[in-house]
Amino acid sequence: MDQDTVVNEQIESGKRLIDKLNDERFEVQVAFWARLTDEEKWYLYLASPFVDENGPTVAYRRDFGVMRKMSDLWVDPFDIRVIGANDSLTQGALSVTKPKVPDSPFAAPNPKRYPGMTRFGGSTLGGVSIVGAYIYPPFPASVPA
Repeated sequence: MDQDTVVNEQIESGKRLIDKLNDERFEVQVAFWARLTDEEKWYLYLASPFVDENGPTVAYRRDFGVMRKMSDLWVDPFDIRVIGANDSLTQGALSVTKPKVPDSPFAAPNPKRYPGMTRFGGSTLGGVSIVGAYIYPPFPASVPA
């Protein structure tokens, strides 16, 4: 597979994985595919307070356990990077996807969970040099029961 691009199957698999992780109480605050300038491939970054609370090793174990239960994923476990909610990349992705219009009582919420990816072509995300990023819409602060 060409490592210069992220394919639709990877994006769709990422959506399925994120939904399953949220169902399994691994709250994904924001997720995105990014290729850092010094990397040769794209990685799926999963930002979660779980990483801050339990550390990356426990987070990877949890993610891989969920992935083993899923079939037909176009995401290799080694293409995933877990980061904390306070990581600069997390904050950068959240700022890129922040609504440009302030909240208003007249604004209609978008009922779709994935209304569309944000294609970010800037040279830095959260102060980190990148080639590009595809950011999933942010997720609610709390995980539904």
